[in-house]
Amino acid sequence: MGVLDTFLENSFVPLYGITVAVALLRYRKYYYTPLKYLPILFAYTFFNELLGFLLLNNEEFSLFANDRYSFYNMVIYNIYSIFFYLYFLYLYWCYIENAKAKAFIRYSGIFFLLVALINPFFQDFMIRSQLYSYLVGGFLLIICSVLYLIQLRDPGRTFSLSRDLLFWLSLGLLIFYLGYLPIKIIKNSSIINDMGVAIMARRIHLSLILIMYSCFIIGFLRMRRRLSQ
Repeated sequence: MGVLDTFLENSFVPLYGITVAVALLRYRKYYYTPLKYLPILFAYTFFNELLGFLLLNNEEFSLFANDRYSFYNMVIYNIYSIFFYLYFLYLYWCYIENAKAKAFIRYSGIFFLLVALINPFFQDFMIRSQLYSYLVGGFLLIICSVLYLIQLRDPGRTFSLSRDLLFWLSLGLLIFYLGYLPIKIIKNSSIINDMGVAIMARRIHLSLILIMYSCFIIGFLRMRRRLSQ
């Protein structure tokens, strides 16, 4: 493993922890808004990743009685993804002002839940990544991020773009999902059997995580108090 790979593999979990810490330090600036649940979500991300590491690398930890499945940890990520997508869809529903866009987000949430309910019939929820619900959720977040960024272009707005926390959250989400959704598809195809492709996909994935959470941290550090929705 090279220096770059070592850095990427050992940096993203600490970055989750830093995000939680910064979110809590700046909490007084947004505790009265729908953004107030962000520290909980990021703490969930941090501890979920730690649990996933323990399940994968420690034989004493397992979610299954059958030793055949002792190293499977996908179920915790499948559950996490549902909460992650639904919370961000809720945030965009709160902050996007266009009535048609709000209706789109509301129906998108319902559609995502339906896909999440149907997906286990095609891929075992306990041991397989839920590809269809992940792709649908990621695609919806891309659309919502773009809708919010377009809204911020209104010349009549006096609120500084770079001081808007949701701007930085949207930028991070947009960069991550535009880059990672194609990788997610590749990971579930035969192409990933090529070791070189697998290594490169992992590097890009971890790099995108670092970019996304760096955007989140910048957003917390630069944000100004905003009116609640």
